[in-house]
Amino acid sequence: GSGMSARRPRAVKRAARWRAFLQWSPLPIAIALMVVGHAWWGLGIMLGTSLFMGYAILSPTTRLFGKVVRNLKEADGRNEGVWITIDDGPDADTTPKLLEILEREGAVATFFVIGMRAEKNVELIRDIVRRGHQLGNHTQTHPASRFWSSGGRTMWAELSYCQSTLHNICGVVPTWFRAPVGHYNFQTHPVAKELGLRIASWSSRGFDAVRKDVSKILASIERDLKPGAVVLLHDVRPVSAEVLEGTLKLLKDRGLKTRLPEEVSNPQ
Repeated sequence: GSGMSARRPRAVKRAARWRAFLQWSPLPIAIALMVVGHAWWGLGIMLGTSLFMGYAILSPTTRLFGKVVRNLKEADGRNEGVWITIDDGPDADTTPKLLEILEREGAVATFFVIGMRAEKNVELIRDIVRRGHQLGNHTQTHPASRFWSSGGRTMWAELSYCQSTLHNICGVVPTWFRAPVGHYNFQTHPVAKELGLRIASWSSRGFDAVRKDVSKILASIERDLKPGAVVLLHDVRPVSAEVLEGTLKLLKDRGLKTRLPEEVSNPQ
């Protein structure tokens, strides 16, 4: 599906109900065991389920909920080049600087943009596309603190609204999605699939969303920089331009070029 419909399709609703059932089914079993006197078994099931869900939600590269692309080989079968991904924009101050740096270095990137920010920076979104870069879906409102616990309805709204926003601005329907803070849950994959989105994680990051020391950020990125790497960078930060510049220099020093993943048919 293109994701232009505001209403959740029936198949997505069914998948949401089924996945919610799977997620919560251990709870009544645990309570029943406790009621009939097997308290430790009941507590064990509850604790085990909580730990499993916690790990799955908080681990951006896990595949416990479905397929997540962690490197370029998984994206299109070619383990060459490096995929630069830039989250959280666009921003009137920082995004133009990033676009200038990319142009100067002859590099390409995917901008995982927030729909709400895109609506306020329409020309920047069009400029990203004009310059040969790719737009990715990073939700409409970026509900970072609660996206991990979103139900099917919220998940659909966040992803489909962002798809529509970007399509309305520049005619592009993204094919890649990245969750806020990389936290997704049982409900994410059916929604993404219906909207024609593949889920992108990363293999190299510098924690530039929280760190301020550019040398430490680049040292972290450098550790995992190799052919096929997916690099996670952030827009809208005071260090954004400097970090991108430093990352592209690291690539040049290693003889690595940037590239975008090729479109593949039947991605899910």
